[in-house]
Amino acid sequence: MGILSGCDKLSIPWPWQKKEVIQIKIDGVPSTGKEPMLMIDDQLEPLTKPTYELIKRDLYDCKGMVAPWLQNLLVAELNFLAEKSKLKLIEKPVCLLNVDKDESPKNGRFSIHFYKDAEELKACVFHQHCESERNVSLILKNQLVFRSYFLSDFKREKFYQHCVTSEGKWIANTTCYTVEN
Repeated sequence: MGILSGCDKLSIPWPWQKKEVIQIKIDGVPSTGKEPMLMIDDQLEPLTKPTYELIKRDLYDCKGMVAPWLQNLLVAELNFLAEKSKLKLIEKPVCLLNVDKDESPKNGRFSIHFYKDAEELKACVFHQHCESERNVSLILKNQLVFRSYFLSDFKREKFYQHCVTSEGKWIANTTCYTVEN
């Protein structure tokens, strides 16, 4: 009887499905700035040529493409989330903007990846040999930008996804694609 009761139509979430919302405010890290988030035109195209061109995406150095205040915010939030997940923090990472050629901004066309150094960037991007992942997809929802985080430690087989809304509300264990605004 106890086993069959798990098949009941009650919508009791599993522990990993629990979506607790917490406001994130990191001291000394502004969540806005005078520069636009990304240097893109009205058609949402980058204003400069890519550093690397791949078949399905173009890669840009974050310098000149991603506002410094946004980079600082993303690194601070990544470290906050890494600490909560007991993962290594990142210090002075190398930053790369990925622009997916086939996606829209609602589907994560723009993602920002962080690597501990240039060697890790090359190993991960060009040889698909990554020790860890630290990236953020910028998701456009009703003219607001949500930040969908992916963190991993491949050696320990640990993977985490989190969503931070445009107001800085953190929803753990989910992507922003599934979050209603």
